[in-house]
Amino acid sequence: MRAAVLTGIGIGAGNAAGPAARLAPAPVLSAPRTLASAEVPGEAAAVRAALREVATDLAERAATVTGAAAEVLSANAMTAADPALADRAAALVLDGTDGAHALTGAFGEFRAALVAAGGYFAERVADLDDLRDRSVARLLGLPMPGLPVPGHPYVPVAEDLAPADTALLDPGEVLALVTERGGPTSHTSILAKALRLPAGVGCADAGALADGRTVLVDAAAGTVATDPTPQAVTAAAERERLRRERAGRAHGPGRTADGEGVGLFRTEFLYLDRAEAPSVAEQTDAYRTVFAAFAGRWGGGHAHAVSAWGATMTWWTWTCAGCATSWPWPKSAASSGPPAACT
Repeated sequence: MRAAVLTGIGIGAGNAAGPAARLAPAPVLSAPRTLASAEVPGEAAAVRAALREVATDLAERAATVTGAAAEVLSANAMTAADPALADRAAALVLDGTDGAHALTGAFGEFRAALVAAGGYFAERVADLDDLRDRSVARLLGLPMPGLPVPGHPYVPVAEDLAPADTALLDPGEVLALVTERGGPTSHTSILAKALRLPAGVGCADAGALADGRTVLVDAAAGTVATDPTPQAVTAAAERERLRRERAGRAHGPGRTADGEGVGLFRTEFLYLDRAEAPSVAEQTDAYRTVFAAFAGRWGGGHAHAVSAWGATMTWWTWTCAGCATSWPWPKSAASSGPPAACT
């Protein structure tokens, strides 16, 4: 019988085959319950305690790992410890909502804001969903949702993988990753790359995969083949062996064809801990300071970088990395490249 092939976004490199294993489900809420006035103080305290305990657990996990895993776990620990989140959940309890639904409602409001922001921020909703589920489970004394422990190498399959679980994956046990949701900049994808695990994310039909079913994940093709033949698995294993052999011969810092270094400039930090987006002027000043610190370290001409968004989201502000001169440039013309100034 020909294997069915699921299509998604391939993350990482290489391929791997193994039995699928689904993650433990999130806690299921009972019907909402209106609290008696005498219950409110204790329920509000319990909600705050649940969030604190989740934050502490994630911070402790972060302390056991390094690199991208530690950064992601620390960021999620800080989110769980956000006073605004605890205050909102407690406020809902004070209005008479039971703790589990108050937590769900508070996380839902934060989630909606990220979805509305779109792009990179929208891909953080999986983090909030996981924090919500962990907090509700902690409050209700239920088992924590997360990775299975089948006792043999396997391929985790989930709607989306939580950073708290992905960061602690054991590459000796986990062969590859498959999720129904997620994109190339989701934390699942970031950590899959860091762990050098092939992954297929955004596979809409992955929910139909049953425990124990053999899957072959091909990161380069962005496919998940179900019930592959032994010959297909053998051929894929040989391709993976050759890929790793080639990768083992590569060494040294990343460089472009013209010898320039490669790096990533993270710009989202100015958006944190504030209710409104920073102005173009504020962003430009912040990025100009960074570029100025690298004066004289740019090879051959000036590098151009997108450094700020206009309030209408229709204009870029281009900043010359060599001289820190800035000028507006219409987003609609971005595909044609930066202005030919300061070159």
